[in-house]
Amino acid sequence: MNIDFSLVRTSQAITAAEREDRHEQARIACKMRITAVLSPTAQLNLAADAAAGVLSTADTEAYKAWRVWVEEMRATWPRLADSGFAADAEGLWPVLPKGVSDLAQKY
Repeated sequence: MNIDFSLVRTSQAITAAEREDRHEQARIACKMRITAVLSPTAQLNLAADAAAGVLSTADTEAYKAWRVWVEEMRATWPRLADSGFAADAEGLWPVLPKGVSDLAQKY
């Protein structure tokens, strides 16, 4: 009987695969949380309106807050994955800024 050692997974390989899986799960959880607020189509429409300058002052401020929140979300998921916390754990993600939900309702 011959053993094909090329198929053996080292503990380092297993650890790396688990880390990649946690990162992918956290990235997907982040994307789902963002798109739960605004769908990709709504995001494009909102960005177009913002670029065209047709948003009200309040909506412009909410849009700016939305963009900051999205960046905070994207910065959070790698830390969550690396720390071993469950990506779906509540209270670990940035809080949606005030006014963003009202703006999202319009799109």
